[in-house]
Amino acid sequence: RASCETGGSTPSDDALVSDGTGASSRVSVVATSTSSPSSTSVDPTEKEKASSWKSSQPRALGVPTNQLPSHVAIIMDGNARWANENGLPINLGHEKGVEALRTVTRCASAWGVDVVTVYAFSHENWKRSKHEVSFLMKLLEKTLMDELFDLNEQGIKICVMGDLGMVSDTLRTAAKNAAATTKNNKNMRLNVALSYGARQDLVQAARSLALDAAAGHIAAEDITEEMIAERLSSNFSGGGYDEIGTGGVGTSSAGKKKTAASREPDLLIRTSGEQRLSNFMLWECAYTELYFTETLWPEFGEESLRHALETYASRQRRFGVRGE
Repeated sequence: RASCETGGSTPSDDALVSDGTGASSRVSVVATSTSSPSSTSVDPTEKEKASSWKSSQPRALGVPTNQLPSHVAIIMDGNARWANENGLPINLGHEKGVEALRTVTRCASAWGVDVVTVYAFSHENWKRSKHEVSFLMKLLEKTLMDELFDLNEQGIKICVMGDLGMVSDTLRTAAKNAAATTKNNKNMRLNVALSYGARQDLVQAARSLALDAAAGHIAAEDITEEMIAERLSSNFSGGGYDEIGTGGVGTSSAGKKKTAASREPDLLIRTSGEQRLSNFMLWECAYTELYFTETLWPEFGEESLRHALETYASRQRRFGVRGE
């Protein structure tokens, strides 16, 4: 279910792939690029023209480091509505959404956010029309390939979580290639939730624990919250999924010590005015600060992210304890 490479392999080496049961298999990692409607290689000149990575750095963020969220999760909503409001095909709304993601990733990295997790394609999104699903799959694959050079150059590590067994072989390969290429990067981690559903994730975690209990490896009364969390696809630090770092403990770009708790978002942003979690990281977001904005995702840029982070910094997180 999760892919985030570590170790000394190169992009052409084999990569571990989890099947969601704790078992791992190996697939050959080969760089591919798919554009709609046909597969083509990326023209470097066109890629540079389209990339905002060459843009000027964002203005400094007036938020002290200790008030900055380490982990920001984003439900990127409103692509279709933006397209409809502008009299454009929905596909163009999704493409515009990629530009917004590029801008947000660039700003978050520059401002010292350690982890950004984006809801790219939900388990429920498979119920959409075949035409839209096909386009989104190709767009996701193309984006992973087109943005890989810049993401790697900026020191951003790419991880993918969700049920990758449901996506195409070429998209799965692109995801593994991105993870393998960026596995040693330490500036920021970009988690992509792909074919992901929190309820489905919890079910597979429960099945994994049930199998261990039936085999006599653990006793039912010994099951803890930590054991459940270790079996979720948001866990990139072992426990049946591919590892990153050193067993889930590392040092962030801001010099802060990180543990497995870093998989729990500090702040969740949802765009387009909707105010629900939509089966996204339900376990991990138990104490996450929620930020809802009417801004449609394609219009969510530097100033929108700045306002969200400033709002987060103004809140007092109590975790069930009374504030002082």
